Amino acid sequence: MNLSTISNILKPEFARPALMVATFTLIAILGNRLYTNYDMTATARHTLLEQSTKTLASLKGPVSAEIFINPKDQQRTAVEDLLNKYRAAKADFSFAVTDPALDPSRMRELNIAPGGEIFFHYKDRTQRITQVSEQAVSMAFQRLARSAPRMASFVTGHGERSLTSSNNADISIFATQLRESGFTTRSVSLSDNTNLDVNSGLLVIASPLQRFLPAETATLLDYLSRGGNLLWLTEPATDDGLKAIEFELGVQRLPGVVVDMAAQKLQVDRPDFAIANNYSPHIATQGFTSVTLFPQASGLELQPNREWRAAALVQAGEQAWTETGALSGEVAFGDDEREVAGPFPLILALERQRAGKTQKVVISGDGDFIADAWISNGGNRDLGSRLFNWGVDDEDLIPVQYPLASDLTLELSPFATVSLFLLALVLLPGSLFGAATKVWYQRRHG
Repeated sequence: MNLSTISNILKPEFARPALMVATFTLIAILGNRLYTNYDMTATARHTLLEQSTKTLASLKGPVSAEIFINPKDQQRTAVEDLLNKYRAAKADFSFAVTDPALDPSRMRELNIAPGGEIFFHYKDRTQRITQVSEQAVSMAFQRLARSAPRMASFVTGHGERSLTSSNNADISIFATQLRESGFTTRSVSLSDNTNLDVNSGLLVIASPLQRFLPAETATLLDYLSRGGNLLWLTEPATDDGLKAIEFELGVQRLPGVVVDMAAQKLQVDRPDFAIANNYSPHIATQGFTSVTLFPQASGLELQPNREWRAAALVQAGEQAWTETGALSGEVAFGDDEREVAGPFPLILALERQRAGKTQKVVISGDGDFIADAWISNGGNRDLGSRLFNWGVDDEDLIPVQYPLASDLTLELSPFATVSLFLLALVLLPGSLFGAATKVWYQRRHG
């Protein structure tokens, strides 16, 4: 650049435009780096809720997240935007995105759900979620912040589902998830432990295949009478010798296996599979909307019992019934008078006051929904976690709820509706047509 070029730039007619371009360029650079977000929605739904920020503040130390999602997935941007809010609120929170297709062996090892998952790591604990929402993320952080482990004692000796075996019918994947989320799991033999500790967390009966001895049933009844919490996974047509427990709880297992025609909409080719998306307004299912799958389930029925407060957490739909006959050929309802048409409960939650505390019992007509073969289907994994968390009285895991947004819908009075109709469909089109007609007439007639 020579002196004549520089002198030309410094001339007023060139200097002013150059200065304006430089000024706007500087403003654009500063605006891209220095900015402030203002959430002007009525319920501040684009800002983290107070419950979320408090939960995040309770995590003392670095927190990391790994997002397993296809780079072309439409939800990737929404996931990153959500986690960026948490990163803005916590300086030592970080996350990374991993493409599941690049490491198939690791995906199989971690049993990643088909739609992708998010893993959160804090100290020696891990939480995983499949739903993309502030509620789901904050609940995962709440579980990570759990200060003391919760005990889940699994009854053994009757062919129950194994915590360590990797067979499809066992629950090793779910047991690993429990331990990662702060639970301590152990096996308990009722023949060796006749005086169970009612303050040691949650006792679990996971789909026994063999009969309990009368003395073992008496041990369970004693445990319940003293206020112990119980989670009972049962199966159809199982002679487990626990009729006395049914009577104590005021619950009856219906004969037959649940058949659900609605399952065919999900391309399930077996008649003895039930799907559910109908959940009771209960703290254990608060905010839960995912579809859950129950292979070979038993229907439940409540009996008159004034002691227990009961809630049908999960219900079979109107297209379901309990089939007592063969499942081959054409299966239809009504062949047996014992068959019951839906809706009816698949999972019940019971509560009563006992020994100075609220005693909690969950009975499920199916244990396959958290088995290794089915846990990744729909919301099965999340539902199982909710049942265990509710059963150990963990009040910190109450779901974070969004306040109802009042600015999502526009409500107009009848007068405003008519006025808007006349303006949009009569006055504006009419004025444009009139203007066009005037221009045409003037051009046509000079």
